Amino acid sequence: MSRETGHRTAFVSDLRAGSARYPKDAGLAALIDELRTRSGDFAALWDAGVVGVHEPLTKTVRHTSVGEITLDCDILAALGTDLRIMAFTAPEGSETAERLRLLEVIGIQALTGAGTDT
Repeated sequence: MSRETGHRTAFVSDLRAGSARYPKDAGLAALIDELRTRSGDFAALWDAGVVGVHEPLTKTVRHTSVGEITLDCDILAALGTDLRIMAFTAPEGSETAERLRLLEVIGIQALTGAGTDT
């Protein structure tokens, strides 16, 4: 199983667990029905009854100002709750860390520039 498939499987597992905890939640049931209708991949995973866990992975995004940023992605779960936190980090000293620092400066300049036009 690829990392991406494992990630998808974990999210389907989260929804399956949520639907078991809240069987009368009409909003959750509607979400699952819509996902099954719109996504063949989701429907196949749901129908197969798969169970998975969140594992660390990397995500790459392309930013218009600094280019590609590859981040480590960890999913943190608060036990006994439905809370999931996605934490994106970059190794210290990496090219991605430098690009994130550049974004801090670019973001400040964009805000400052927008407020000085009078």
